[in-house]
Amino acid sequence: MYGDLHIHSNYSDGTNSPREIVRIAKQNNVSVIALADHDTLEGLSEFQNEAKLHNIDTIPAVEISTTIDGLRIHILGYYIDCENQKLKDYLSTMSNERTNKTKQMLKKLNELEMLNYAWERVEQYNQGKSWICSMHVFEAMRLDGCYDDRAQWKEFYKRYFSKYSPAYMSLEGFTAESAVKTILDSGGIPVIAHPKLIGDDRHIERLVKSGLMGIEVFYPAHEEKDIRKYINMAREHNLLVTGGTDWHGDYSEWKVSLGEFGIEKYQVEALKECSSNKSFKGINI
Repeated sequence: MYGDLHIHSNYSDGTNSPREIVRIAKQNNVSVIALADHDTLEGLSEFQNEAKLHNIDTIPAVEISTTIDGLRIHILGYYIDCENQKLKDYLSTMSNERTNKTKQMLKKLNELEMLNYAWERVEQYNQGKSWICSMHVFEAMRLDGCYDDRAQWKEFYKRYFSKYSPAYMSLEGFTAESAVKTILDSGGIPVIAHPKLIGDDRHIERLVKSGLMGIEVFYPAHEEKDIRKYINMAREHNLLVTGGTDWHGDYSEWKVSLGEFGIEKYQVEALKECSSNKSFKGINI
């Protein structure tokens, strides 16, 4: 695949450093990559500098993780201005809220005697992180010997931090519309991520009215029928098409290789053209 535009590093909830990601992409003959870490831009400088050494093109990106009434809608932003203050402030506020929610959930789990682990240990293992989530709690506990390996992560998350947990608290107050607007204000292209996982395509039509410019069509969870459906929606609403593996290293949900899902060269070029001319879109199918 020419371009994998959905990759996460250890600056958010992946296990590979930005440098390692670039080297994996080089080994897999991927020409264009986008580091779209959740709610942080911290890894982009390392990512871009390493990519230059290996002659790989990069797209500055982010994935903003919004939740309303328990429904998760993630918005990818491509060709963002990483120095845009509104974007940085938005992500900083979200990061603080996310960390606080994780801390509160761990506290409640300890009170319920479902876990017995100190927040201070989580912080010690995650110094310098923009935010801390349940994966960081698990990783700290694993390093302290509470778990044997990362294969136990899914069960840990489901039992203690998912919506099925008695300690669950969703991160409310950050809407998909606000994420779209923030990305637009930073000069970026807002794209709805993995629409099948949302479970209600009406949100796509709603967000188009707020300025949504693209839809992630090529994704590990999308079957052929899903791809056809979302391509038709892209045509109907004049949306750009994107794709990627949603790579998280050892914590990747899908058993795929980096670069296995993504978009072709002409689709990447159309996305790039759109970044400099926002009226130019919807022609990369």
